[in-house]
Amino acid sequence: MRLAPQEFRIDADDWPTLMSQVNAETQGHYGQFRRTLTPQYGTVWRDIALGYAGLAAILTVCGLVSGIIAGLAAAVIGAVFIGFMIAYLQLFIHEAAHWGLAKNRALNDSLANAFIAWHVGTSIAAYRKVHFEHHRHLGRDGDEELSYLYPLRAKLLFEMVTGIHAVRIFLMRSKAPKLAAQSGTKRPLLRGVAVHGALLITLLALGAWPAALAWCGGMAIFFPVFATLRPLLEHRPALSDSKILTSDRSSVTRVFDDGIFARLFGGAGFNRHLLHHWEPGVSYTRLGDLDRYLSSTSVGSIVDERRTTYGRAFRTILASDRAV
Repeated sequence: MRLAPQEFRIDADDWPTLMSQVNAETQGHYGQFRRTLTPQYGTVWRDIALGYAGLAAILTVCGLVSGIIAGLAAAVIGAVFIGFMIAYLQLFIHEAAHWGLAKNRALNDSLANAFIAWHVGTSIAAYRKVHFEHHRHLGRDGDEELSYLYPLRAKLLFEMVTGIHAVRIFLMRSKAPKLAAQSGTKRPLLRGVAVHGALLITLLALGAWPAALAWCGGMAIFFPVFATLRPLLEHRPALSDSKILTSDRSSVTRVFDDGIFARLFGGAGFNRHLLHHWEPGVSYTRLGDLDRYLSSTSVGSIVDERRTTYGRAFRTILASDRAV
């Protein structure tokens, strides 16, 4: 049963103040509970393995298709699913940025580079620099995760599908001060190119050209679409969000449903994005426990106000951006 909320007016994204509120009303129990939320590494690696199994299945099915027309059709359909699964797997670089792949931090980073970061030719160290600025400056100057700044209109959808938007974000980030220290090494990029090249050569050598085409289309077109759309749905405010925006913040943070689609599109805990921003040190494997605990406190009403689905958020933001 939810505790009666105290009378207070604060920024709902000001977690330190909210946490003090929760600790006060639970007589310090929240702090004790928070310390029990240790990562479940087996769950993390099960979810990563499922992502790779999905990729393998898609490539296998595409590779078995014969004939020009059928092969091209399989390549297009396969590209959509490959882009979706790569976007899902890429979410685990976020878990790695918060040291959620292994207890040992050096091992965590090595595993992230070996299994996740190569997809986009980056390193966990480079990603962590950008992502931590996102936490520090969410919705303000200095936030380098920029997708939510762009209005959700037909023009943006066209630019996402054609790759224009992905190139624009890449160029903007390449000039970001926090990435300057990473500009001196091309090793992660070369490693990624080598792995992608080896995969494509293997598929072509096996005669699985539809699978090779699907991989290229998935990486070049559909992965950037999903990877751009998801953070926009997480953070872009709609007109109806005006009451929860503060004068210096241009974003909101949402909580999505827990269905199968949401667990894939918003995998690695992204479907509970508000809770992650409140408690970035909590592994996504424990965000469900955190959600249930906070629902019995006064901040549970804040979480409920931010709950939506990805489909509803898309429709709301699309309508809002068309109206302005």
